[in-house]
This record gives sequence, structure tokens and C-alpha cells, in this order.
Amino acid sequence: MKENFESPTSPSAPLSTSLLKPIVPQSVAEEVYQQLRQAIVDGDLPPGHRLVERSLAESLQVSRTPVREALKQLMSEGLVSVDGHRGLIVSRLSVESIREAYQVREVLEGLAARLAAENHYNPDDMLRLEDALLKMESGQLSPKEFDGVHGVFHDTIAKMSKNSYVIHCLQDLSAFRTRMVSLDWIPKTRVNTSLAEHRAIFDAIRNGQADEAEKQARGHVARTRQTLISRLTAESP
Repeated sequence: MKENFESPTSPSAPLSTSLLKPIVPQSVAEEVYQQLRQAIVDGDLPPGHRLVERSLAESLQVSRTPVREALKQLMSEGLVSVDGHRGLIVSRLSVESIREAYQVREVLEGLAARLAAENHYNPDDMLRLEDALLKMESGQLSPKEFDGVHGVFHDTIAKMSKNSYVIHCLQDLSAFRTRMVSLDWIPKTRVNTSLAEHRAIFDAIRNGQADEAEKQARGHVARTRQTLISRLTAESP
């Protein structure tokens, strides 16, 4: 009679405990992540602010495990970084980080606008896009309200692209855009001139002009990038 045994890789063999990670309730970890992300994006946790795992856990009244998981996710998004002996900090903004983020965003926003113009768009999406544009043009919004509506405009174009990779990547970059507004890095003059650019993007998508839509979207992002780099360069010692 053959001896019965299980190999280490057998489906029924017990896993080594070193391969297992503590199970974190998703609702807690996600809530911690969302709160920290919003605080960074809104500027409540400014660039360079030190993030101490124990202190954050005490403030949020949770264990350190969901805080650790949230910080890992924020690091993957570039919102948190390691600063030598200080440990984890809210990522500082630099000319290089702005250039890199907006180079990627320029390509993706252009592609999203092109695809939105090429696709047979849902009328509801076009109405949402126009509503956001009209609200931005009204001049009645606070900076924070403007950023929210501005986000709806660009998120709607991403949705209209019907490309899940474009949508996901632009969502990751949206925090970077919002930080610029929260830290008051985008001057009022740039906001005003960008309105005509948003109108041009909207018109091109509505008219199904894919080349023009991509051109206008890429130009819009490129000009914003240059504004931010000029602002940071001027303020650098």
C-alpha cells in the first residue's frame, strides 16, 4: 500500500504562516486611507509634514495595522514618501514631480478627449459635461467648489473615453491636481484663461472632432504645467 503524503505545494497542504498577512477589515483600512488622502489633498497635512504611524492610529482611534496599509497605498500614489531619518512624510512638490505628473496627464487627457469625441457618447454624459462647464464659467464658485466642478468635467471626459485604463490612471493623478488648488498654486489669471480652453475641449468633443479634442486637451494640460513650474521656480530660494 502506498504511503499517503502531501507535498509542500499541494493545494491541501497547510500554508507557512510567513506567507500570510494579518487580515485588516476593509472598511477600517479604507476609511483611514480616505481620511488621510483627503487631508493631504486639501492641504490640512501640508508637504513635508511628518507622518508617525502611532500618532495617526491614536488620532483616528484605530490600530496601527490599517494605518500602515493606508500609508503604503498613499506611497504608491506618490502622496507619501520616505525622508531619510525623519521617516514618512507628506510628499513635497518639486519641479520634477510636477513635470512628470503633468507629462503623463497631458497624454492621458488628450487620449481621453480623442476617444470621447470618437465614441457615440451618452447624452447624459454630455449634459453633465456642459453643466460643469457652465458652472465654471459662472464665476460664482469658491476655489474649492471650482476644483470640485473642474474634477467633474475631466472625470466625465475620462468616463466618455470608455477605456478603463485611462479612467483608472487619471483617477490616480486627480489628487495631484487637487493639491495644486488647495495649496493656492494656480493663480486666478490662469483659472480665467483656462475657461476658454475647457470650452474648446467641450466643443470639439460635442462636434466629434477627435484631432481637435486631443489637441485642445493636451494644450490645456501643458499650459497648466508650465504655469505651475514657473510659480514654483519663482518661489524657490
